[in-house]
This record gives sequence, C-alpha cells and structure tokens, in this order.
Amino acid sequence: MTWAEATKENANGASQDRVSTDANVLRSTTSNSWDPHAVWLTRVKQPRELAASRVTSNAESQVRRLPD
Repeated sequence: MTWAEATKENANGASQDRVSTDANVLRSTTSNSWDPHAVWLTRVKQPRELAASRVTSNAESQVRRLPD
C-alpha cells in the first residue's frame, strides 16, 4: 500500500466513522485542521509588516512637517 492509498483509506474511514451511541454525531478526529504557515502569516508576519509600514509612514509625515 502506498502512502497516497493509505491517506485516502484513512480519510474515507474517518468520514464514515460514527459514534456508536448516536449515528448523527461524527467522532472528532482532525476536523479542526490548521495550516502552520497560514497561522504564522496572519498572526506574525502581516502584523509586523503593518506595524513597520505605519512607523515608516509616520516618520515620513513628521519629516514633511519640519520647517526648512
């Protein structure tokens, strides 16, 4: 069995796996999956870049206000 076949079989089994007491409730396996790169991008990189651009634009606006 290849890795791809094992992954498909695992996904099929998880989607059909039900809690024995209630047929309408799915067992929670990995339903809340997340991408570490997306989390890093939205929680770390983008806020840092936004803060840096604010500092840069704020410094430029203060330079323009100074009299010659």
